[in-house]
Amino acid sequence: MRQKSLIFCALISIIVVMSFAWAKGPDPQIEKEVKQYLTDYIQAYEKKDLAGVMAMVAPDDNVVFIDPGPKGRYVGPEQIKKSYEQDFAQFKSLATKYTWMSIDGKGDLAWFVTELTSEVDLGDEKFSLPARWSGLLEKRQGKWLLIQSHYSVVEPEPELEAEPEKPKPN
Repeated sequence: MRQKSLIFCALISIIVVMSFAWAKGPDPQIEKEVKQYLTDYIQAYEKKDLAGVMAMVAPDDNVVFIDPGPKGRYVGPEQIKKSYEQDFAQFKSLATKYTWMSIDGKGDLAWFVTELTSEVDLGDEKFSLPARWSGLLEKRQGKWLLIQSHYSVVEPEPELEAEPEKPKPN
């Protein structure tokens, strides 16, 4: 009986220790590095720094970007570069702020999901553009590179029409 109690206590201890390990959340170092990556990326994008942005994307032929543009799917560095060139030609200035993000990772892979809002100036028109962006990063030679990206514009919810006033009883 005593041996069964010891085995039971040992099993409970192992389960408790493992649950703390699983529940500890994202690796703080990965989270810090990915937050910095996302900040650097937006700064390069806002400056229309094509070389800077492309340096943050893996140079692989199987890198895939998805966005809401007319083509929507870009595979490999050449298509992705052309997509950036088209984007940069469309706006006069851009200011983006992340409003929410979730980051996690393991080893040399990290993934993120963000919600963001960009203040866009086209020259003759200005507007806010809420969006969602998710991606997969791989760390190569100490540097995070984007290997998959999905960007989508958030459509504003339709405004609810006010209910018509009910006639007042006499």
